[in-house]
Amino acid sequence: MDPVARAPVTECRDSVARRKTMAARRLLLAALLGACGPSPTPTSAGPPPATATGVPCVSGQVAAHAPGVDAVLDAAAAWQSSADAGAADPILVDPQILAELADAAAAMPAGVRDPWSLGIDPAGALAQTAERLASYAEEAARGALIQTEPGALAQATADLARAATVDHARLVVEQSQLYCTPVAGALLHPPIDPDFDRNACTSLHPGELVRVLGRIDDRWLAVHAGHTLGWVHPGGLSVPLAESDRRAWRAGERLWSLRDDVITAGGVRVRLGVGLPVVEVAADHVQVRVATPSGPAADRVARDERVHVGFAPLRRAAVLDVALAQLGAPYGWGGRAGGRDCSQFLRDALAPFGVVLARHSSSQAAQGVRSLDVAGLSEADKLATIAEQARNGIVLLYMPGHIMLDLGERDGRRFALSSIAEFLVPCPDGTDALWKLNRVAVTDLEVGRGTSRGAFVERITRIAVFGPAT
Repeated sequence: MDPVARAPVTECRDSVARRKTMAARRLLLAALLGACGPSPTPTSAGPPPATATGVPCVSGQVAAHAPGVDAVLDAAAAWQSSADAGAADPILVDPQILAELADAAAAMPAGVRDPWSLGIDPAGALAQTAERLASYAEEAARGALIQTEPGALAQATADLARAATVDHARLVVEQSQLYCTPVAGALLHPPIDPDFDRNACTSLHPGELVRVLGRIDDRWLAVHAGHTLGWVHPGGLSVPLAESDRRAWRAGERLWSLRDDVITAGGVRVRLGVGLPVVEVAADHVQVRVATPSGPAADRVARDERVHVGFAPLRRAAVLDVALAQLGAPYGWGGRAGGRDCSQFLRDALAPFGVVLARHSSSQAAQGVRSLDVAGLSEADKLATIAEQARNGIVLLYMPGHIMLDLGERDGRRFALSSIAEFLVPCPDGTDALWKLNRVAVTDLEVGRGTSRGAFVERITRIAVFGPAT
């Protein structure tokens, strides 16, 4: 299921029902091969079947590239040259329209808005947490959720009962994991995969402003990040801010990072998608405010191609330059270990252009200047629709559980870019092998053809388009 929303899909994974089917098939295969664990191993009965490329059909392998994608295509240069081709690279959407779209998106599930204007209060935040804990406990009772620390849910429920309500602002100082509930350890769905903690909501980047609504001793803070309500360990946050500092942090122009490797003169890392308040713009640098443990502080950032003062114009080449610079960056369900899942990757990549995306892939698919339902189209018509919309726009491709950025066509095949965990390959004996990418990568829309999930192009149900109105 989606982090935070607990919708009936998984972020960058398959549906729960399909995964149960896959799990049953893998367990059966493991039993037949006499293996234990998620990755069956050969026995004296003979080696496992091989894929069309001759690689053994064994789950758990980490692929160098997605099927149909070689090292040349899985590189920024292959697509940047295409984006830069031609004399014109027009602005796709007027900034005023983007601002109107952002306002409209704020009302969507996990849409981004001012946490001080949501109408939520500290008591309401604790009540929402109690509901989530009760839901987790019900799943655990029927064996659908596994606690890596026995009794963690019961302990969290007891802790929540004595939580104190507070209401103030803090800044994120260090990359921090935002958990859905204040539970120790991980909450995993069987079959166990430690990379997918169902209690991981998202991650918070340094420089984000959060509203703190609750506290459990000195171990947990309940915070609203504008798109997500969750719990964080306080060590990565600043001290409570004065009201004047809170207002100043949100006001005025911002310097946007276009990369993950921007470092201020004071040594503060500014991640992609983070905007810092601008104090003054000079010829070779920008004076900004950064988040420190003691609150906002003055700093400076060198002016180069990795940053932009104010929103960058939404041009195709510029968007691809930012997104493709993340090739190889680690995947992270719910922001695990500072990585990004598919929806957070797109949120961060498009934020510097004034495109404000919701936190969940299903909501992102409904955004854009237009959102088109393509579920009922044939594959040929679906591909034709994507190609038509991509001629003058940025296109997001959504299939339940995953969202991608359309890259274009090569030799009659359509490709996309996304932060992706895994994919299936068909085996000659009719089973599937689950392989991992665990990174931002280029994928052919034929990935999954012949498996129980189906090809990506078969599974795409909706596209969101940021381009001129038609």
